[in-house]
Amino acid sequence: MAEAYPADNELLNIQSDTETGVEYIPTGTAPYYLQFRKLLYRLLLATRRANDLRVHDEGGLDIGVKAGKFWLGTELISYEGSSGNTLADDKQDIYIYLNSSGTLVTNEYSSFPDMAVTPHIRLAQARTSGGDIELITDCRAGHNIMLPYGAGGLKKTIEAHTGDDALAAAESDSVHSNLGATATITLTLPASAPVGTVFSFAVQATQELRIDPGTATIRDDSGQTADKYKSANAIGASLTLVADSAGDWATVAKNGTWTEEA
Repeated sequence: MAEAYPADNELLNIQSDTETGVEYIPTGTAPYYLQFRKLLYRLLLATRRANDLRVHDEGGLDIGVKAGKFWLGTELISYEGSSGNTLADDKQDIYIYLNSSGTLVTNEYSSFPDMAVTPHIRLAQARTSGGDIELITDCRAGHNIMLPYGAGGLKKTIEAHTGDDALAAAESDSVHSNLGATATITLTLPASAPVGTVFSFAVQATQELRIDPGTATIRDDSGQTADKYKSANAIGASLTLVADSAGDWATVAKNGTWTEEA
């Protein structure tokens, strides 16, 4: 069912919209063109941000993307806008997005990436056929608006383990401890994790906490051997690891004494 308008008499008596500041043109106003320009001016002010990062059809298989900004953590990333981005022809679905470095991606055809694994800004979904763009669906939505972590927005997830566990890449940027454990705990890192996947570990019980890289290597000053876990058992010890391009784990922060499996 179509959305209904207010009654005619009510519409004729509306002077302005409180939320946007847009003023209605009074009946009989002259010169009308000046009032129309004022109305248009206010409308454009009220809708300007709606144009940020908007994907539009440029004819044929080309799309343009309007300029805009987005937050990545506490870093504000600017996208300067672009034109002449040619889409592949005869595609039922093309998922268009900006990756975490602000680079436009137009060659994703199955779905948008998993946000937990590949942080991105969703822009649009397109369909092409016969050398033309048939449809562009706007995918900018509330998920693009968030408070940066440092400003009190998204917080890290912390999980206390009292038994062995295998971590998933989708849990990236989380913290894991052995709080409440009464025996040795082994946490296994995900195999073939995407570059940049990050985990932090904290010893919060006087039990050994082991971080197992599987067949990969955890690189730090205690050793560089593949398929060897790192361990600590003193409360306060902590370790932060990031998946690198070689398929291993780089140590980017460490507190206390961590040793490599003998």
